[in-house]
Parts: sequence; structure tokens; C-alpha cells
Amino acid sequence: MTFKDLLAQYAFAEIRQPLMRLWQTNEPKLAALLDLDKWEKIYQKVQALEPIPSDYYIGIVSRWERCSPMIDMNCSVYAKSDGWRDGPVACHPSWREIVGMEVTLLEDDIELTPQELAAGLFWEITYFGGTEEIARRNIENRFHAGSK
Repeated sequence: MTFKDLLAQYAFAEIRQPLMRLWQTNEPKLAALLDLDKWEKIYQKVQALEPIPSDYYIGIVSRWERCSPMIDMNCSVYAKSDGWRDGPVACHPSWREIVGMEVTLLEDDIELTPQELAAGLFWEITYFGGTEEIARRNIENRFHAGSK
């Protein structure tokens, strides 16, 4: 199943509670400030993305709530050819490519409902911002500002 397949199965209302649990667990101070109408519009935009082919897949190793020290360590992009970990989904440069990637649970003991998986992947893709452009800019500022 691809991320796009998951997105097509669930309206925002169906992932709203799992998404709120992620915010409340991982960013409790920000959770109370969320404009969920805005997040629903962002979700609909991600749902509408046309996927592009990829040589990668998304691998999940744990739930987002239990991942430490960094949230995004549980959800990474891996090369189909050799299983090499390319990096966290949150840092992947193309959202259209991400939505077209197959999603694989890499550990047998991960307990996630499909709605929790959709919410977690949505959390991941928007981790650095609500649009691909904002996310790219924030990633650049966060990780590359000191190297210039």
C-alpha cells in the first residue's frame, strides 16, 4: 500500500483524533493552539498530490509517540535496490514522491491502526511546515544555515 492509498481511504475527520494524540504527546504546548480547520485544508492538499515514481519506500520502525530522541527517527525513506536508509521522511525533498511510496512496517510488533498510520505519515510529511516549500525552507534554515 502506498501513502497515497492511505490518504485516499481516510477523510481528515477519520485521522483527526490520532493526529491530535500525536500533537498532544509530542508537542503538548502547541497542541492547544492548533487551527484544525487549517490542518484539514493542508491534509486535503496532500491528498490531492499526484504521486511520481520512486526508487524508494517508506519504512516504519515504531510509533511516533514512542520514538526518542527524535520523532522522525521512526519513519525513514529506504532504497528499494539495497534497503539503504536515505533519511527521515520529514526531510525528503519531494512530497509527490513520498505520497507514491509504498509503506512498510519494518518491525513485527508495531501496533498501528490504518488511521494512525495515515495520521503519522501526515504528521511526518508536515513536520517542518504545512507546505512543501515551507518545509524545505525550514529544513534549509535548520540544517544548512551554519554551513554557508
